Amino acid sequence: MNGQPMTQVGSTFDLGGSTEAAVFEKFKAKRAAAKAERDARTEAMRAAKLAAERESLRKPIVDQLEMAEARLDAVKNFHGVTGADKPDDINVVVKAGESIYCHVTDAVLVEPKKGPGQWKGRSQGVSMPIPGTRLRYRVGASKGSFQQGEEKPTPVDTGTFTVTSVRAIFAGQKQSREWAWSKLLSVTHYDPGWTAIAVSNRQKISGVGVDSANRELFEFWIDLAVARATDDVASLEADCQSDVDQLREQLNALGPAPTAAGELPPAN
Repeated sequence: MNGQPMTQVGSTFDLGGSTEAAVFEKFKAKRAAAKAERDARTEAMRAAKLAAERESLRKPIVDQLEMAEARLDAVKNFHGVTGADKPDDINVVVKAGESIYCHVTDAVLVEPKKGPGQWKGRSQGVSMPIPGTRLRYRVGASKGSFQQGEEKPTPVDTGTFTVTSVRAIFAGQKQSREWAWSKLLSVTHYDPGWTAIAVSNRQKISGVGVDSANRELFEFWIDLAVARATDDVASLEADCQSDVDQLREQLNALGPAPTAAGELPPAN
């Protein structure tokens, strides 16, 4: 109509529709890309959190495993320090053929001491009035006994403690003690933090304590020295190998060590 072809109007309308569709598709693509980026960030954060949690579980086991492997290696290969290899700060005079396994400063000598005693018993007797007074006369006796106080491990001195292939030596500010492995009856590690050593030439059991930070190694060096002196290294080695195997199983159960987390996608 009016001399204008209908196709021109239709052609213009089709062109506008195609433009709107293209803009909408770009909008959808941009929104999908933004969602994918958010999802990637969320997944990266989740993976980083899981890696941190797994590492927090692995680290104490890894530390324990390194210590257990070091103990096992010492049982197999370490036979103490002798001669010129002895550190200058160890003032113990070693005998011929004697080797040093460990030397501890600020050790505490522990020995049994009796606590305060107490009287246990009762009094008995007969009382009668005194004529003309309000007083009563009592005849009787007290029956009972004095009970000695209980013996308890008590710190009595501080000094150095040295473990060698043939003995253990405490050198304190006031007292000194020596425990020969050839006269050893037993070694017992107690909580909190002291080791009792019973020998046949001493009537009462005494021992040495150390702080908690050094306790594990302290007990191990005593056990190793005693095991070599009593020809029982195979038993100690088996115990150490068992510790290593158990820790490796725990570590394997947690899966492989987490890899370093990559950079997170930048935030819009």
